[in-house]
Amino acid sequence: MPANIKRFMRMKWYPNLYNEVTKALEAIFEHEQQADKYIHSLLKKQKKWGSRDRKFVAKVLFDIVRWKRLCEYLAQAGIQSDEGKERILAVWSLLNDVPTPDYLTFKDITPDGIQNRLNELSDESIRQSVPVWLFEILREQLGENKWIKEINALNQEAEVVIRINTLKTTRKKLQEILKEFTVETEFDHNHPDALFIQNRKKLTTLPAYKQGLFEFQDASSQLVAAFTGVQPGMTVIDACAGAGGKTLHLANLMKNKGKIFAYDIYDSKIKELLRRARRNGVKNIAEAAVINRDIINKNKEKADILLIDAPCSSLGTLRRKPGLKWELTPDKLNKINLIQKDIINDYQKMLKPGGYLIYVTCSILPLENEKVINAFLNQHKNYTFVAGKTIYPSTARGDGFYMAKLKKTNKK
Repeated sequence: MPANIKRFMRMKWYPNLYNEVTKALEAIFEHEQQADKYIHSLLKKQKKWGSRDRKFVAKVLFDIVRWKRLCEYLAQAGIQSDEGKERILAVWSLLNDVPTPDYLTFKDITPDGIQNRLNELSDESIRQSVPVWLFEILREQLGENKWIKEINALNQEAEVVIRINTLKTTRKKLQEILKEFTVETEFDHNHPDALFIQNRKKLTTLPAYKQGLFEFQDASSQLVAAFTGVQPGMTVIDACAGAGGKTLHLANLMKNKGKIFAYDIYDSKIKELLRRARRNGVKNIAEAAVINRDIINKNKEKADILLIDAPCSSLGTLRRKPGLKWELTPDKLNKINLIQKDIINDYQKMLKPGGYLIYVTCSILPLENEKVINAFLNQHKNYTFVAGKTIYPSTARGDGFYMAKLKKTNKK
């Protein structure tokens, strides 16, 4: 198995842990529960588990979700049967040097047998553990050599990254505060507002988090706000704001000056955005609401900068959300692509002439990125291409991302 599934600390399979792991695998692969949400909910719900138990269960589940096809190949069984789950957990245990109890012992599953099957494996889609249809799309979109390089990077475990709230603190001050709580951090000059956490700790209980001194935000995602070219005093519309990660970063760069209009299709995300904004001390959000036709018409030609962080396949986030590759289907991808084109065509009405439209996805597929932009430019002659950037996981410390900047001219 790939080197990024590392040998785990020696630990026994306790019956309660085994039961919860098998229930989780059933929920994810038979009842189509979202993997990352289910796992995080499980860990939060099990109040009696110690940190060792939580780390163990999280690793088992994320490893198997990430490497499902490879695990099934090595176990010679599908995950959607009770015996299949047992055989896969036996394989995982051997690979991670965890003693196997009687119920996870199979005569035909041995270290030598696993190694032999790996040596015999020639199907790269199984080795990289992606669905066949997605393998074909990635190869077609990125090229034979590029897709393997990127999916290999996306199969690595994600780093924990936080963004400094520059409205309240500085990098050096925050590093010193976190060090008092034995949280070691690393600074990377390519990500000026980020700190990379070196030792995994529960950060949400720290006073610094509750005081709004930092937010969790992927390193690549943190590059978006600067890419917009935002300045204090501008009018910005964040049209697909979600729970507000980029909105809050924009407010930082604007130094709380100017106006931000934050919209999303989900009321629950808008409420979370406003809660985070209060904790962060963000005061220049002029409106936060569920977007609709009236809002688009009301804001016609209002924005200096229009940020469209479009719905996408989210394939660039597989480090953090490996379950997405099993949840996505060709039909879902096609529907998402149509939505992307509709949104950019519709929302662009809110940008004033001379302003900048920023189109963003957390995908690395040209289908969702350059092709959407090219189609838009062919349809809207009053826009010109200014800059574009693809962040590939193989060369980044964060998610895969695409960003494009377009300028709206006066001509129709």
